[in-house]
Amino acid sequence: MENKKHKFDDDIHEKIIWKGHYRHISMIHFHILSLLITIGILFLMLQFDIKFLFLLVIPLVLSTTKYMRVKRNTFEINTTRIVMVKYEMGKYMTYEVELYDVKHMHVEAKRNKKGHIVFKTASSLFPEIKSPWMKHPAKVHHKVRNISEKLKEKRLLLMQQQRVQEELLK
Repeated sequence: MENKKHKFDDDIHEKIIWKGHYRHISMIHFHILSLLITIGILFLMLQFDIKFLFLLVIPLVLSTTKYMRVKRNTFEINTTRIVMVKYEMGKYMTYEVELYDVKHMHVEAKRNKKGHIVFKTASSLFPEIKSPWMKHPAKVHHKVRNISEKLKEKRLLLMQQQRVQEELLK
């Protein structure tokens, strides 16, 4: 059987619309807790014994691990999907949600024109996706919305063509 290419397949080229990562400020509560533990360990060391100094390794390792996790996690919106790369348990996990699965999206922005986009999807794994903070989220939202609508229209057209072909084969 001959492999036919659809026009739908020819005109899809993934181009990055926005790429970034979550801010380190999102982990501030954890870093404050590590600082308090460090101060407590230093207090124990000064009051009792210098052997408590080795306990400083624990909050430093935990804080560094959290820092690297935030730095390694990336979020990308391109012309066909939302790609989230997360560093979990020593390996990179890539999660993708197709833009045609996005049911609804809205912008949450501050006065300084920084904010994020919230995506409501049909995905059972990611029913809601919140992007990291970005500059001018309304512009990105507008681009993503237009692309998402076009992808949904193309997918609907392709599904209708497949139904017609199936009916003709019967």
